[in-house]
Amino acid sequence: MPSIKLPDVARFIVIGGGVHGLSAAWHLAKELTAKGDQPDVIVLEKAMIGAGASGISGGIVRNYYRSEAMTEVISESVGIFESDAEGFGFHQVGYLAVVPEAQREDLEAIAERQRAVGFESELASGASDCREYLEWLWPDVNSDGVKAVLHEKRSGWADAIGTVRNLARKAREAGVQIFEGVEVTGLDYSGSEVSAVITSAGTIRCEAVLAAPGLWAPQWWAMQGLDPVVTLGEGDEAEQAPLTEYWLAREGDYVLPGVGLAGNAGRAAPVVHFDHTEPLYSDRDGELLTDQPWGIYFRMGMTGGGIVGGGLPLKMGPDFVVDPYGPDNPEQVAGDDLSEFFTSGLAFALKRFRGAGDKWDSNPNGGVLALTPDRYPVADWTGPNVYSILDAGHGFKMLAVGREAAREILGHRSSPLLEPFRLSRFGGGTTHVVSKSPYPWT
Repeated sequence: MPSIKLPDVARFIVIGGGVHGLSAAWHLAKELTAKGDQPDVIVLEKAMIGAGASGISGGIVRNYYRSEAMTEVISESVGIFESDAEGFGFHQVGYLAVVPEAQREDLEAIAERQRAVGFESELASGASDCREYLEWLWPDVNSDGVKAVLHEKRSGWADAIGTVRNLARKAREAGVQIFEGVEVTGLDYSGSEVSAVITSAGTIRCEAVLAAPGLWAPQWWAMQGLDPVVTLGEGDEAEQAPLTEYWLAREGDYVLPGVGLAGNAGRAAPVVHFDHTEPLYSDRDGELLTDQPWGIYFRMGMTGGGIVGGGLPLKMGPDFVVDPYGPDNPEQVAGDDLSEFFTSGLAFALKRFRGAGDKWDSNPNGGVLALTPDRYPVADWTGPNVYSILDAGHGFKMLAVGREAAREILGHRSSPLLEPFRLSRFGGGTTHVVSKSPYPWT
């Protein structure tokens, strides 16, 4: 295998070949060219582009967040998907959030915020309006207990690895060099600034560094000499929390022969997030699966008839080890318990799936995410010339973060879109609003 020849110097080094790193590199190069400068940007990825959470994402693009700060960032990000829908494999089929009474207030607040930023959506509130809205889409829907429905018209889903490759293509066309199979092992400093990045293939001098480490955030923090523990709150009520904690996003691919998600008149089904507070029973044997609030999400698969979706995530224990990351590690994929939970949830939501518990072709998979203390991203300077992005499991749908970070690095004014995502929010008591969803990231 030929050795990798790195340049001796690069103006900007981007660490991480996921969606944040590639988006930032692409926009750095674009901005430099627009200013008449050389697009002197390189990306270093220790494995291959998309080898982390970006490449195995469920691909859902939605704006269903209780945090107001997310709404505008996602709206801008959807605009990037829309700018090259074919390249990103973006299917703009819409996104439907279906919730019980306990979450109605959340949905109403989200709808109001979406209206404020011009993100097109429709809200149905109250049992009768929700039933009418849902039955217009699916005659066999179970709307019992549903008290609010939010239909985001601009949302949908995209091909995960296709999105990664498209970002890489755009970055290369803009002049970025991408080096795969190069692991960053350390940093050289001149005073308080990083002067060079040390890698498995040599040392590269640089002007500035942007890192989007994904699951490897604690290691990146340690490399900078930072403590991977943050202080939440102030004064006597302050408490310590890890910068990231790991959760298993349980997803899978499912096929029930002859039965799909198509709605009235063969309409393409939107992506659906379905939460409920009623007990959920197994569609296999009728046993109680949970009497706690639960939820599933689902969309049509890449080929006709298939369904991609997931259920509630699982928090990983303190002994969790990231590497080897991905589906080849059996500790990092969902099991048959997800399949029973997910297909039973589908049977609860849509009558066409009832009584088919043992007939599904199930392929549970998923992947591990690194969530911050308030479950929302971080985008901030972590050194005089070092910028860090922690995606908190939302990176795939937040392409605009890379664009805004690139502009900040090049000396434009501080981005108002990114102000709510600074590290200082943890100690300053300005963490993001917590929803009533059973999911930890909405």
